[in-house]
Amino acid sequence: MSTWRLLDTGMLPASLNMGIDQALLQLHARGHAPPTLRFYQWHPPAISLGYFQRRHTFDLAACRSLGINVVRRPTGGRAVLHQGDLTYGLIAGIHEGIPSSSTSAYRLICEGLLRGFRNLGIEAELGREKVKPTQPDVCFLRFVIGDIVHQGKKFAGSAQMWCASSLLQHGSIILEPQEEIWESLLARSNISPDSLRANLKVRMTSLQEAGGHKLETGEVKAAIKKGMAEILRAAFEPGELSPEEWALAQEIAERQAED
Repeated sequence: MSTWRLLDTGMLPASLNMGIDQALLQLHARGHAPPTLRFYQWHPPAISLGYFQRRHTFDLAACRSLGINVVRRPTGGRAVLHQGDLTYGLIAGIHEGIPSSSTSAYRLICEGLLRGFRNLGIEAELGREKVKPTQPDVCFLRFVIGDIVHQGKKFAGSAQMWCASSLLQHGSIILEPQEEIWESLLARSNISPDSLRANLKVRMTSLQEAGGHKLETGEVKAAIKKGMAEILRAAFEPGELSPEEWALAQEIAERQAED
């Protein structure tokens, strides 16, 4: 069993959260950072857009009025709302047993998540749907590899990027219902409010709804840590960001803010 680092960076601004993920990946690829499982949240709340998501139907005025920032992720996919969610980031490489195939890596890491949710009493499965969604801007209305669903409704989504033989997989786990916020943010959508509301209720859920009660964030982190340790055969030791990691993360965050 190998030793990996466990980071819990708490609530941070959107640009810094994305800067830390990219810094950890780049430095791991250089051999300057250990394999890491990171938990984090967002303050103020944010929407993260996929790297290639150039057009969208979000009401940016509504985002501003609700105090929600907008940031671009280094990974692909569609928009994710980071409010009432828990985000995880896993940074490791083929030398730590991560498959070189993206699909196989998704399956391995998501099995750790599934075991974690099972520890919470929630039976879930990987998303397999290939139907084109009626509202393509929202990540949680799409079921693809790396997504996790409970009774046909999605509550966790993940995305990846590689740097040499090192992988960053990060993802959002919805802790509390988000439908009402999404309705406000998609006011410019080309579908009716009633259709949008119905679509959100049919296709999205949260850990709170799946488990039948509110789960403490610390409880969720502990369950996922245990599931990841089992599937990755890793012992997680709490750690901190190194000065080099902090410096690079802040540089990336500042650069992104200027773009």
